[in-house]
Amino acid sequence: MALPRRLYLFDGSAFVYRAYHALPPLRTKDGFPTGAVFGFLRTFLAFLKEKSPTFVGVVFDSPKKSFRSELYADYKARRKPAPDDLKRQIPVIKDLLKLLGVPLVEVEGVEADDAIATLAKTFSQKGWEVVVYTPDKDMAYLLSFGRVKLVNPLTGEEITEEKVLKKFGVRPEQIPDYLALVGDKVDNVPGVPGVGPKRAVEVLSRYGSVENLVRNWDRLPSDLKRLLSKTSPRELLKWLELTRLKTDLDLPLGEEDLKLKKPDWERLKNELLRLEMKSLLKEVERLRRETPLGQKKLF
Repeated sequence: MALPRRLYLFDGSAFVYRAYHALPPLRTKDGFPTGAVFGFLRTFLAFLKEKSPTFVGVVFDSPKKSFRSELYADYKARRKPAPDDLKRQIPVIKDLLKLLGVPLVEVEGVEADDAIATLAKTFSQKGWEVVVYTPDKDMAYLLSFGRVKLVNPLTGEEITEEKVLKKFGVRPEQIPDYLALVGDKVDNVPGVPGVGPKRAVEVLSRYGSVENLVRNWDRLPSDLKRLLSKTSPRELLKWLELTRLKTDLDLPLGEEDLKLKKPDWERLKNELLRLEMKSLLKEVERLRRETPLGQKKLF
């Protein structure tokens, strides 16, 4: 029996941000910031060497606001703007990925999480295995698709259904409902005042989902009515829409669009020299010498 084809998806936006904060502020001699570039590329080169993928995509947020900002004006309102040093590095990271032959995914008005969720569901339903590299907790929802694996790119840890249940007390498919109840400080989703993780687990253990909770709103027991008295069904459903990932976007991407291309080794070498990343030059040489991406030495 033939093994299923495998698609690797990277949450580029989340990973770049965390790479920036994980390393000291590295700079070239002329002052250009390179910490995020170095952290991202070092991990990605190690991934390419270890997995030798055929199909892969690095997904980035669109600069344009998504539907969530139209639904709730304060969505992500507490999030500080990206530092200028980080903003300057993102185009460089994208250029280096292109030189490596890596497909980039960036859809206008679409958050990376939603693009990843749509691709993961689409390809897993076709019988593919999908491996998603992301450090974000809300992406645990993708495990409910069945053929999806989650890996934290910073630690290499695989996130399983058992680990989600142990950490949050709910199943992967209930993660959006859980966040709608307790809120999500990162994205400034308020949640229900007075409902913490323990009470959210109790509610979802009894009703299964926010939508089922709302359907039974007029028949809720008195203690639960008091707990939810500071919210309304309409408001709660709005929080759910903010926390639930889109899986039905019309993305014009087929398997050929997500196929790793032949790297431009010479231009990649020159760019890394310009960025003064000699240690990564050695990693690129190993990648070309030891993987299907290339057989001849770069230097």
